[in-house]
Amino acid sequence: MNIDIQVAAQRQTKPALSEVQFGSHVSDHMFVAEYDAGRGWHSPRVMPYGEFRLDPRALVLHYGQSVFEGLKAYRQADGGIALFRPGCNAARLNTSCARMAMPALPEALFIDGLQRLVALEAAWVPDTSGAALYARPVMFANEPVLGVRRSSRYVFCIMLCPVPPYFQIGDAPFKLVAREDCARTAQGGCGDAKTSANYGQTIVELERARREGYDNLLWLDAAGHRLIEEAGITNVFIRYQDKVVTPPLSGRILPGITRDSVIRLLRHQGVPVLEQETTIDGLVADIDDGRVREIFLTGTATIVAPVGEIGFRDRRHTLAPVAPDDSMAAALYRTLTAIQYGRATDEFGWMQRVPL
Repeated sequence: MNIDIQVAAQRQTKPALSEVQFGSHVSDHMFVAEYDAGRGWHSPRVMPYGEFRLDPRALVLHYGQSVFEGLKAYRQADGGIALFRPGCNAARLNTSCARMAMPALPEALFIDGLQRLVALEAAWVPDTSGAALYARPVMFANEPVLGVRRSSRYVFCIMLCPVPPYFQIGDAPFKLVAREDCARTAQGGCGDAKTSANYGQTIVELERARREGYDNLLWLDAAGHRLIEEAGITNVFIRYQDKVVTPPLSGRILPGITRDSVIRLLRHQGVPVLEQETTIDGLVADIDDGRVREIFLTGTATIVAPVGEIGFRDRRHTLAPVAPDDSMAAALYRTLTAIQYGRATDEFGWMQRVPL
């Protein structure tokens, strides 16, 4: 499928990275494609960034048919640009689409559109360590009709945002709180889909946690409020003396691409990684007894970030500090970022070069 390239007549002045917050600025162009039942995906184009017009009856506004992804383009050590595992994002988008009764997007359209867009916006990719160009693909239903059913029309868009480092080694560890009176998702729901509905309903509890001095929630399962799931919108890993444990892909948590990368890196290094359920009671008991050496989070924004404290039932459980040269989280962060920025050999074939 040919992609039409429409270049903006005038480019904006790029902001200094010190002025940028996550998602606060966008580049000059975006990629757009449209879907109509019977015709399929059509009219792929890179065009000047701008607003969409939506009929008030657009199904996305009423029934939440919207899914999205997030990945980054990294400036390489040789000056080029590469994407981190974009095929995984394309595949996960389609898994989310299937759950939300939305049409699959051809992987080639996802990858080709993203590459053409990033190539056009190459000057927006930061060359500062820890910074990157964040890509946000999103698909939504725009058929103007009221009715709980599949839409016959959709829009797919990719926008680009320069982002500073969200977390770096040396930053303060995260503080999480686990609660028994709320839940992010339920078994049989859409917890493993990256759909907008999974995130809006977490904001109230996030604000509550921050008022109490925590950075985010350690979500527990909805059925019994005993099993740990995600931390905010990141995956969780627990390091014991001789193994690492992470919640399984039970259908309640997002199959993180960084999560998968960390599991593969650890197993490649000979570290046993167990994907198994962990209770909150067992976790805090193990923290208090010193059996837990580290807890860390993984995600596109954080990469790998340590946890220093977990609150549960009005008690704070603090992890013992880890020496920098013994920190698994720090070692994983260095390894992953070295691969992403082209400073280390990409043994797994994760980086996809953008033709410039």
